[in-house]
Amino acid sequence: MDDIKRAVAKLEGDEKATAFLISEEYMLTSKHIFIPNNDFSNYTISFPNNTEKVYTIIDLYYEEDKSLNELGNDIAIIKLNEPIYDIQPLELDFSEIKIDDHWQAYGFPGSKRPIGERFIGKVNDLLHNRFDKKFDVNLRCEAPQITDALYGVEGASGSPIIRNGKVIAVFSNQSEGAILGAASIKRSEEFLTKHVTNLRKDALKSIAQKEIEKAISNTERFIEGFPDELQELLQRELSELEREIIADLEKFNSFLENSKYPLAQENTRFIGLDSTLEIILMVRSIYGNVHILIEDDFANLQIRKTNNLNMNFVYAQQRNQIMPEILLEMHNGMINKSAAQILIECDKPIPPYPMIFDNCSNSKRHNLCRACGKQFEFEGILKKYIDTEDDGLIKGIESNDFSLLNKTKIICAECVRKVRDEAESGEDLQRMVVEKIYD
Repeated sequence: MDDIKRAVAKLEGDEKATAFLISEEYMLTSKHIFIPNNDFSNYTISFPNNTEKVYTIIDLYYEEDKSLNELGNDIAIIKLNEPIYDIQPLELDFSEIKIDDHWQAYGFPGSKRPIGERFIGKVNDLLHNRFDKKFDVNLRCEAPQITDALYGVEGASGSPIIRNGKVIAVFSNQSEGAILGAASIKRSEEFLTKHVTNLRKDALKSIAQKEIEKAISNTERFIEGFPDELQELLQRELSELEREIIADLEKFNSFLENSKYPLAQENTRFIGLDSTLEIILMVRSIYGNVHILIEDDFANLQIRKTNNLNMNFVYAQQRNQIMPEILLEMHNGMINKSAAQILIECDKPIPPYPMIFDNCSNSKRHNLCRACGKQFEFEGILKKYIDTEDDGLIKGIESNDFSLLNKTKIICAECVRKVRDEAESGEDLQRMVVEKIYD
């Protein structure tokens, strides 16, 4: 709670309210503080639990009301006159709020608690699609008892409503009876992202951690299918892998975007995350490390040992996408890179490293997996694949030489996973996975 207290400030001017820090130079509070008079020139901001320094406002943003039936959310963004570097900003959580979620808040209800007051309670109700209201969450306050007529909440407007250490809403005002109204962060996500520098990174962190936790749980169930001798090893490696991912979420997020086919968007970034972790875990358990490569032209994963081993992992976002189609697109992208000429002169395949394809077609006609499918010459399978196309999937195929693709090692992820049903020991696991990917 101390970190929360340090980030919460008194907002004093024509009205008294609360505000809280969300980045080095931006704060959130309630919009209604500045309505109808939006002159913020006489307002000051102070942090009673951190410093005696006083700050002022140089800019103010809030969503305008479009009509009586479409009110702007009761959230305002304050831009400070100078950045604050010695206070940790509060993190925003844009995920769904649920009835009976526990919450806590901290603010400055001016009449009784000049040093600040902690509130705790549960979510009472959600006002979905009620745009005729300036807030969309009803909160039941369990402490303090605000039904007490001697206790006032005036001045607490703008306080952060916090769930699991992250802000989910902004305190708006006292609703009917003893219920508190709050404006959810989620309702204003687009508005906040537009105006606050680096806010998206914080939001992404919250979403990513939640998705990673779910994927780790699913991967633990995957581990349960291994013999008892291997489960302890794999669980230990999974814990270490999770720690490495959380330590650099931005890098892992970039890998997830670029390892998808086609490239992931915000709403598809975490598709197949548990499947991805399964493959990375199996490779990592053999070599003790798997490193993500960012902005590498030819690989996205690397195993570091005497001779570094590189590979590409590609997860098809739509089930049964055809491996040759994906491979050809990657080949065409790589062939224009400066290092490709060296590979060609050395008679190396392009792509030069093993390719692990997941969620692709398992058709014998299309599957290039050397472990479970017939090995076709790439020119042949590509021509067969486009026979039914009116104009041909790839124009000018007759004049192109795809021989560099024939040597590329292609593995389907399902073949790597099947090692689980065959390996009895750590030695079996290592030998079988190496055979699948590198032999």
